[in-house]
Amino acid sequence: MKRSLRARILWVLALAAIMPTALVGALAIRRARADLEREVVRGNLALIRSLGDSLDRTLQGARSALQVAAAMWADVRTGPDADRQPRRLLRRLRREVPLLSSLSIVDVDGALLHGDPVSVGPDVGAHSFGGYIGDVVMEDGRPQVRMVAQARGRTGELAGVLVAQLDLQFISDALDDARLGPGARLLVVDGDGVPVARTGGPRALGEPSLRGQSAAVDRALGTATEGSLHAGGDVIVYRNLSGFQSQRGVRWAILLEQPEREAYALARATTRDTLLIGAGGLAVFLALGAFIASRLTRPLRDLAARADAVAGGTAGGEMGDPDLPPPPLDAPGEIGVLAQRFEEMAHRIGERERLQAALARGDRLAAVGTMAASVAHEVNNPLTTVLGYARLLQEDKPADHPDRPGLELIAGEAARMQRIVGGLLDYARSRPDTSDGTADVNQLLRRTADLMAPAARRARADIQLELASALPPAAADSDALQQVLVNLVHNAMQAMPDGGPVVVRSALTAGDVAIEVQVIDRGPGVPPEERERVFEPFYTTKTAGSGTGLGLAVCRHLVTGFRGSIDVQPAPDGPGACFRVLIPAAV
Repeated sequence: MKRSLRARILWVLALAAIMPTALVGALAIRRARADLEREVVRGNLALIRSLGDSLDRTLQGARSALQVAAAMWADVRTGPDADRQPRRLLRRLRREVPLLSSLSIVDVDGALLHGDPVSVGPDVGAHSFGGYIGDVVMEDGRPQVRMVAQARGRTGELAGVLVAQLDLQFISDALDDARLGPGARLLVVDGDGVPVARTGGPRALGEPSLRGQSAAVDRALGTATEGSLHAGGDVIVYRNLSGFQSQRGVRWAILLEQPEREAYALARATTRDTLLIGAGGLAVFLALGAFIASRLTRPLRDLAARADAVAGGTAGGEMGDPDLPPPPLDAPGEIGVLAQRFEEMAHRIGERERLQAALARGDRLAAVGTMAASVAHEVNNPLTTVLGYARLLQEDKPADHPDRPGLELIAGEAARMQRIVGGLLDYARSRPDTSDGTADVNQLLRRTADLMAPAARRARADIQLELASALPPAAADSDALQQVLVNLVHNAMQAMPDGGPVVVRSALTAGDVAIEVQVIDRGPGVPPEERERVFEPFYTTKTAGSGTGLGLAVCRHLVTGFRGSIDVQPAPDGPGACFRVLIPAAV
């Protein structure tokens, strides 16, 4: 159903409102989202960069102080104050690094020499490799980490090891003091992926490693720098602490997670405001458009109603009647002129259609009449000769002569051809009524098979008759129906260049009111778009020079002459075409 002009105007105005708003809004939303994503990542990276730098300085400062103390102890361990100097050195180290919860000096075998008791193995010295920061452990509910520094003399020999426990509560305090965005969370993990500290509470003892469980942790520990990713509805930024260090790094990492909904709240607000503005603008434009459309389309609706009345013949007279009074139509300007011109057109259109129909019929009758007269003149004379000689030869043959049946067949077919040529002239006149006679359909089908037998042998075709028994006579002229059947069987054989079966069926349709004849071939069939055109004069699907395109047109002309019908459908049980002829049964 076509849209009305009113709907079109509203549609155009709606597009005029929606498209700019949608375009500008989409660009604004996209730009706001992109800018916000960059700023969120940049701001969160700056935050964890600052925190990571502070944590790394604290860790590295503690380790550097421990290494300096280890070097000093290695120098004084054999001096005159070998007993007092280590204790003095440990006290000084505790003052400088208040984060140290315990401090000890052990020999290369792990035996305690000075300081707090500590449990270390005998291989602590051999495997300390100059110093390291160990795994995170919980002691008295507080996270701690062991720091080890080798003490080597001036000649490089290993004298002992300084072992310190560093209280990591300062990391949790630093994370809790950070100013985070809505919903943001901070997490620090060691080199094994075990959480060291996080916002919102202390680390629990025995908390498992996050390696393999968190893509962000894996990526943070797998790189020496920083980055970001989106996972699980969160935007996550990370930084490896080793990226801050100029000396041997601590492969810890700091991560900041924030839900995308919270991080990009500004983008959602921009989207909401854009949609609200667009909806308001659309409502205003539609209201204005409805007002304009009503003022513009009301006269047009009246004019359309007048056109429907004239077309339906309910406006007071027959369309084209010069006496038909036009109803008054109040319309301004050009629409009023259009209404007046329409009324004038309504008076003339009927007469014009009648004239056009007469002209078309005259052209068709003239063309077909000329062709029919020419064919009748050119064909009738040789047919008369053939018919005369056939009958002359019959007179010389006794009734039992073997050639007499053939001569009778020639004479009969020549006479039928003369009738067909005469019928060609009828095509130019009003459609003849060829339903005055009756025909035995089964007998005509058998005769058709006999007539087409020689042509079938040459075409390697097999004509198969499937005839219904006890058919009533058909209300059709025998010669006309014979011509239709011959044409259909001939076309069926031509549709199969390599030969094949041609099935000819007859049946009485439901209600016993018509006789149906089917001619089925095993050719390529007729495409749906050509099933009506094949019955038009001079339309053919055959190659140039192999057909005139008149056969099926003549068949339809003859069939409709005895009030029947003809159509083409796909073959019912395989490839090919099925031409179906319906003939009224004689009353």
